[in-house]
Amino acid sequence: MSESLQTPNGNTKVMILATTAFALCFAGWTLFAPLAIYFKEEFNLSSTSVGLLLAMPVLLGSLAKIPMGIVTDKFGGRLVFTIMLLFGFASLLLTGFANSYGFLLVGGLFFGLIGSSFSIGIPHVSEWYPKKKQGLALGVYGVGNAGTAISGFGAPFIAESLGWHKAFIIYAIPLLLMAFVYWFFTSNAPRPANVKVPTLREKLKIYKSSGLAWVFCLIYFMFFGFFVCFSIWLPSYLIDFYGISPVKAGSYTSIFVFLSSFTRILGGYLGDKFNGRKLIIALTLVVLVITVFLNLNVSLVTSLVVFYIMGTCLGIGNGVVYKLVAENFPKDTGSVGGLVGAAGGLGGFFLPIILGTIKDYTDNYYLGFIFVSLVCLMCLSFMEEKTLSNTNKQALGTT
Repeated sequence: MSESLQTPNGNTKVMILATTAFALCFAGWTLFAPLAIYFKEEFNLSSTSVGLLLAMPVLLGSLAKIPMGIVTDKFGGRLVFTIMLLFGFASLLLTGFANSYGFLLVGGLFFGLIGSSFSIGIPHVSEWYPKKKQGLALGVYGVGNAGTAISGFGAPFIAESLGWHKAFIIYAIPLLLMAFVYWFFTSNAPRPANVKVPTLREKLKIYKSSGLAWVFCLIYFMFFGFFVCFSIWLPSYLIDFYGISPVKAGSYTSIFVFLSSFTRILGGYLGDKFNGRKLIIALTLVVLVITVFLNLNVSLVTSLVVFYIMGTCLGIGNGVVYKLVAENFPKDTGSVGGLVGAAGGLGGFFLPIILGTIKDYTDNYYLGFIFVSLVCLMCLSFMEEKTLSNTNKQALGTT
């Protein structure tokens, strides 16, 4: 049977609602970052403690992407995303009553689960589109990352006027409403009746048999890891290094997030048209140069421009990676996408802690940027032709 008969030609409603749900989840998932300055003052926290707090939601969100992708492949995105939205509502509402640092850590661990929502929407959206359209569709879905900007821009205003507790409660309500919308207005793509649903053991086999999946993991560890890291770390950096207000820092960071999110569309489109491997290498080199440049004592305006260029590169790279995942693993998009997403999330988990620790022990940010540049160099070493020849270099270089 031809691909046109097997695969629907698209579903704009599912793509838009999945993107909206993902954005709302991401807004809640990243609430700690714009509110960190208030936690630091109220609970007298060190930079290391703040880094741990910022990374806590990322931990669960990262690790849960693997089972969420597998579960979505089995039960469909409509059911799994609806349950995820309801859980996000309950956990954010609970965190709004936190009265200690320990309570915040527990709350962050629980609402961190909604960070795995990305792995639900990837298979739900991609199953509605043929290969030649998946890059653009998944790029649009990836715009949901802009949810980070929704929290970065709005949370400080709520905290200043109503208190930081109310921010969690206010951001929880849209998740509840979206759960009902998603259940009643989306659907799963039709599947042939004679196709057997793979067992969990069969789904996990792909992790052992495909080296290409692990190459994608390493690449996404850098691109998405940097995006998450700087999205949650940038407000504190701008406040400490340039002495600006939390509201301004949140606004400037929102621009970084919007650029990284919306350029995923461009990344998906470019992934449909050009050599994926060459795109990834070029983008990594630009990010490497930027991290070295940030070690110079530049002005606030120059720093922001450079960060925005970095955000654009990260967004394009994220779009290219998931275009390649959907294309090369059409029957295991959720499983492999979950694994790759977990790797990216772990990058976002460890980097804020490392950068915060470096800041505590050195009292500057320069060594942190040097560390980030070393991560770029490590990833570049795994993008050589000879390395990819042991996996599937032709697939990574799909044109």
